[in-house]
Amino acid sequence: MNGSARCRTRGSARRRAGGFTLIELLVTITIVAILVGAVVLNIEFRNDGKTVRNVALRTGLIMELAADQAVYARQQFGIRFHPSSYEFWILAAEEEGDEPEWTPFDDERLRYDAPDGLELEFLVDISGVPIVLENLIDELSDASEENPLKPHVLFLSNGEIMPDFRIVVADPKGEFRHEIRSGEVRPIVVEQLSGDDA
Repeated sequence: MNGSARCRTRGSARRRAGGFTLIELLVTITIVAILVGAVVLNIEFRNDGKTVRNVALRTGLIMELAADQAVYARQQFGIRFHPSSYEFWILAAEEEGDEPEWTPFDDERLRYDAPDGLELEFLVDISGVPIVLENLIDELSDASEENPLKPHVLFLSNGEIMPDFRIVVADPKGEFRHEIRSGEVRPIVVEQLSGDDA
């Protein structure tokens, strides 16, 4: 091997030992980008603040829809809350001539159940008095003819929503909170409570 060939071999060995090649850098950057993307996607899919806000907005809108429907259909509707769910109720008689009774409305679009892995808390305050919420199954087992279940909030056919109410939708840690309440100008108001970063 001549002297110039030996110099080239030593020089290329020194260059390899002293840094990364362009391909190695690109592979490393690609791996880091994929890992960062996975973390960002995870954060986006578990954004509790957005979830609380969306549930509060959905609940407020669906309550407004129920209030409008009560007037148009000349029917009494209501909503009953549980720790992490709610359902709408209707005042109707089972058969003609029977006394009307409150029963859950049979429409899946008018129900909300927190999905698995997501915990929400509904805190209901009716006319300044906090209400202790129970699961529907427990309530149904305690109900009787003398003490029937009724909705917490009523949407009457004359356009009234009663009584005055305040519902707080929150995550279990209480970091994100939105309030749904009866309003003076608009019938139902949805607001973010101060101190939230949602």
